[in-house]
Amino acid sequence: MNGSCTGSERRSGVVVAVTPTEVTVKIQQLSACTGCHAKDFCTTADSQDRLLTIPTQGRHYEPGQAVLVEARDSIGRRAILLAFLLPLLLLLLGLGLGLHALGLSEGPSIALSLVLLALYGLLLYASRGRLARSLRLELHPLTSTTHP
Repeated sequence: MNGSCTGSERRSGVVVAVTPTEVTVKIQQLSACTGCHAKDFCTTADSQDRLLTIPTQGRHYEPGQAVLVEARDSIGRRAILLAFLLPLLLLLLGLGLGLHALGLSEGPSIALSLVLLALYGLLLYASRGRLARSLRLELHPLTSTTHP
């Protein structure tokens, strides 16, 4: 996103759809090499449009309106912890527990690790509502809307 020292990341986008409680925003997700000076000559540079559904929080938005999507840095750290670090630790814990504490061979230890990972996935799924509230993106209008 913007890499500033404000404690949050920001990216501009455009409203593509509006419901009474949510707004769908299109942002451009850039790969790491899109800032490279040689990107026009390289075949690996890519960017994709992403659609985000964000609560309106009582504000009015219109399709085509320019907005700023903001995510606090703490949200990114928590997402990395939940999506990558904890599952990796569970896999290692399952292997260690199976091999050393329970004396299982490699196959059953791997199965134990996968069961722990599946239980973790179910826990995340069951907590999705609470996680959605705590890992929320904020939306700020860049242009004011006019009403007829």
